[in-house]
Amino acid sequence: MDGINKKILLITFEYPTGKSYCGGVGQIVKQCRNALIDLGLDVYVLITAEFRKKYPVRLLLPDGSIQTFQSFWKFQKEYELVSFDAIVQHFVNWTRELKKVAVKRDKRPLIIYHFHSILRREKDSGFKTLNKFMIKQEEMIEIADKIICPSVYEYDNFSRYFPEFLNKVRLVENTIETFDVDEEEIRAIRKRHNLKDNDVLSIYVGRLERIKGAHILLDEIPKVLRKFSNHKIFIVGKALERSLYRRLLRLRKEYPDQVFYIRYIEKRRLYQYYYTCHMYVNTSLSESFSLSAHEGAYCRNALILNNLPVFDKFKNAALFFSNCGSDRNEFIERYRGLLKDSSLRQKLSKKASRIVKEFSTHDRLKEDLSSLLC
Repeated sequence: MDGINKKILLITFEYPTGKSYCGGVGQIVKQCRNALIDLGLDVYVLITAEFRKKYPVRLLLPDGSIQTFQSFWKFQKEYELVSFDAIVQHFVNWTRELKKVAVKRDKRPLIIYHFHSILRREKDSGFKTLNKFMIKQEEMIEIADKIICPSVYEYDNFSRYFPEFLNKVRLVENTIETFDVDEEEIRAIRKRHNLKDNDVLSIYVGRLERIKGAHILLDEIPKVLRKFSNHKIFIVGKALERSLYRRLLRLRKEYPDQVFYIRYIEKRRLYQYYYTCHMYVNTSLSESFSLSAHEGAYCRNALILNNLPVFDKFKNAALFFSNCGSDRNEFIERYRGLLKDSSLRQKLSKKASRIVKEFSTHDRLKEDLSSLLC
């Protein structure tokens, strides 16, 4: 394509390359890679969980194969950063290396920062984020030539926190990867977990940490399980806080036939769990977009959501609760109400699914990335 950069490097701390856990960031990086490949570009993905020079790194090559290097320094010996036409940084700990690139006077790569949430917003909200990859975010904002914002909600926040950099930022809203129903896999899921025809099933997908509201779910869900013996819940996500993990294990031991914990499910198979369930629960206290909420809605799950501005698009298509104060009766009331009322579940699930399907059919990811790189 004329006028567009040809050789692109995406830098990320996670990517769905195998059976290990991969969160929303890695899923978005995958979608960006696919969109850029569709544009005819050579796309490389540098993956490392530790942004240190002496830590091993993996490189996903344009042909889909993976090359492993003993260190970032070894990687640079074979692939100099300046050899790329554009570098898209999905998290921010290698600012020192990108500064060296940014100050070069000769032809150098376009540096793009694709942020996924705003650290200052989370801290101002009183959250103790465990996300070590965001500690140099403001430094990265200064270095970048262009900045990708993942949602309208975060664009508004960026405008408030960093008005002096508005000339750099571009809204490229996250989208979702979708999969069709696999009836054979759904039958296998129902058999594996001994699910009955009259069971009402819910699913929570997200890291087990306080910023995701996992403590709310684990504290309150026993009140539901005791009263509704035909209710079963799938909890899917990586445990980041030991106290929450121990609480989950106690809950699973107390309700072995109703609580199912799965650390990670590959995306295609995760969709079959969504299709199997009736309700999707999001207790998160902070979201920039929430891939899992959109995925659950796409698969016709009725939504129970914390009342966050980012979920405004689901107004009148979900049940909302507020976690303000110590009284969480509102969450339980919403949850029980949805369990009891199958017609309400169907009504809300249809509305939410329609919203996400309209949103996903207007996916402009490829077009937006193309114009950004020109």
